[in-house]
Amino acid sequence: MSKLYVFGIGGTGVRVLKSLTMLLAAGVECGVDTIVPIIIDRDMSNKDLSRTILLIEDYIDVNRIADTKGKNKFFKTKIELLNNELCLQLKDNTQKFSDFIGKSTMSPENQALVEMLFSNETLELDMTAGFQGNPNIGSVVLNQFDDSDIFKAFATNFSKGDKIFIISSIFGGTGASGFPLLRKILHTPNVKGSDGQDLPNWGLVNDALIGAISVLPYFMVGSATDNSLVNSDTFIDKSKAALSYYKTEDKKLDTFYYIADKRTTTYDHHKGGDEQKNDAHFVELASALAILDFVNPDKEKSNIHRNAEKKINYTTYKEFGMNADVAEINFNDLVDETKKLLINPLSRFMLFRNYMTMVFDKESKYQPYARKRFNNDFRKNETIKKLEAVQAQFYNWLQEMEKQNRRFSPFNLTTLSAFDFVKGDVSINESKDFMYKNWAKVDNELNSQIGKMDKALKNEQCFIELFYSTTEELINYKN
Repeated sequence: MSKLYVFGIGGTGVRVLKSLTMLLAAGVECGVDTIVPIIIDRDMSNKDLSRTILLIEDYIDVNRIADTKGKNKFFKTKIELLNNELCLQLKDNTQKFSDFIGKSTMSPENQALVEMLFSNETLELDMTAGFQGNPNIGSVVLNQFDDSDIFKAFATNFSKGDKIFIISSIFGGTGASGFPLLRKILHTPNVKGSDGQDLPNWGLVNDALIGAISVLPYFMVGSATDNSLVNSDTFIDKSKAALSYYKTEDKKLDTFYYIADKRTTTYDHHKGGDEQKNDAHFVELASALAILDFVNPDKEKSNIHRNAEKKINYTTYKEFGMNADVAEINFNDLVDETKKLLINPLSRFMLFRNYMTMVFDKESKYQPYARKRFNNDFRKNETIKKLEAVQAQFYNWLQEMEKQNRRFSPFNLTTLSAFDFVKGDVSINESKDFMYKNWAKVDNELNSQIGKMDKALKNEQCFIELFYSTTEELINYKN
């Protein structure tokens, strides 16, 4: 089974992984069987991280019933955690940067040198909330992450044919510093663990196909209300400096993606912790699409350019584009390739979510498909509760993207109707009868499809297969 190991570095890496999980829940095509996410972030208490962890845990539980051997694509791609952990924990949890580098134990001469290199504000920085836009600190602290337990599990589990993808921002501290460090370690021969032994399968890691996306500024932050060092006025200058250095990554990555947005939203300023909860953004969704593009088997010839010795001949560079520079994006604003990839899965999952919220358990007399199968206590089933929890997060994710200065708003999120929720001049279904309208049409299709289900399926498996088959029948966009 083919695997893609996805390293999400810093807050942007976490949020892109969240968008990727939403796309996989909706059944967007993925060119590998299994995604293995690994988050690298110093700030382990931020709300964006905790929300993503909960989402992925719920997804994994639902995925266990999603392999129905039938049509179903909801939650189809497996997400697997190394050592049952999502986050790569750094061994050293020293809070102050000055303590991390051992300034107090240095000779007076070395202390003087350190004070020339770093301001007192930087030396006293509390790193529990991340590196606060200081990649120079991150490049020092993150040098230890290859000695973590998850990194060892990554090497142990790595197999021939597995791929690697790295997500990072370029305008902060953790992502800008962590990406080049991680890439360098992945290509360093004979990396050893803390026991002095070579990490297993490291030759396979060295030779693996590797892609990355570098996210340039797409939001700003307001003035600090605490002692945070993050200042969005420096985002562009930091990006330029990082881009100058990233020139050295040419021929070290198979495919390198870039994305940015000039139409920025300004978030409240929080240096980290529980208050850091940025609304989802279309840039993060598009960044997740870069991951799917990298593993798309139809794109291999354009993405990968290696010689007979499996060395990279040249790096493929890609950016994300749309049909028009608009403030509100719907499916019609996406190029045909992206539109075809997204419109059916997202619309089908949205119909599934809307039915569960508005109809299920409310009109049982019209639902013979549910009798003796999906009524009474069915929604109390733990897996179905997790399914509905992901659907709730999916809806919130869409709501949050509508709050941005560049809104992604493909759906009418407030309609109570079954089939008018897709915005724009888009026809997603073909009317086959005039007898049933609105939600009665959905019930009629469910009643029709239940007889086609494999009787060997467990109740929960039958449920998810039933709703995929029904939504596939009702929603079928054709360009």
